[in-house]
Amino acid sequence: MSKKGFLAIWCDIRAEDLSDYRQWIIKEHMADRIFSPGFLGARFCTDIADEKSHFFLYMTKDKNVFKNAPYLHILNNPSQWTNRLMPKFGPFDRALGEQLMKIGNGFGAFMMVARIKDASDVDLESLQKTLTAFMTMPDVVTVRLMKLDRTATDIESQEKTMRRGREGDFHYLLVVETLSDGGALNAQSHLKEILSKSFPKAEKSDASVRQVIYGETPLEGSTA
Repeated sequence: MSKKGFLAIWCDIRAEDLSDYRQWIIKEHMADRIFSPGFLGARFCTDIADEKSHFFLYMTKDKNVFKNAPYLHILNNPSQWTNRLMPKFGPFDRALGEQLMKIGNGFGAFMMVARIKDASDVDLESLQKTLTAFMTMPDVVTVRLMKLDRTATDIESQEKTMRRGREGDFHYLLVVETLSDGGALNAQSHLKEILSKSFPKAEKSDASVRQVIYGETPLEGSTA
């Protein structure tokens, strides 16, 4: 069975554009992708310390979805709304790839999200053993480890011309899903210790705690 694909986005927006940005997300941007072939669902989150800082996590049937014509058509044919908003984005990052492992079941209301830069070879069996430590912590429901695919992340598109900087300057994405903000903050407090065992050769990492505020799945069907 092929591994599921992922698309992760970090995006900040100015306070004066926040309302317009969120309306664009829930009325156009996410639906354009979710109802495209191969997409399984998406969640839209805000940083618990800054409502203007957002994180998206999309899942697909596999990572090849991101190289297929329907998704590329979306990227190269942005709407007027997208053309107006995207140049206003603040700090932005985006990465595509595949989910290597999932420990636990279900979805949490909060996420501890960590980007890990480590180009060395890793052993998945050993990784699973060390990352399972998160599952013993209060309110943790699921741990996901994903690996960035450089070829998919670096595909040029019309949308990308409206953004600045290199995207996906890391190798792995770790997401720990929890029932509470306290659970996610606790997982974050143990991150350095667990990463020292999981990714001892990591060049750098960063982490944030996010609250899920919106989600979509194609199983619901579109009402537009």
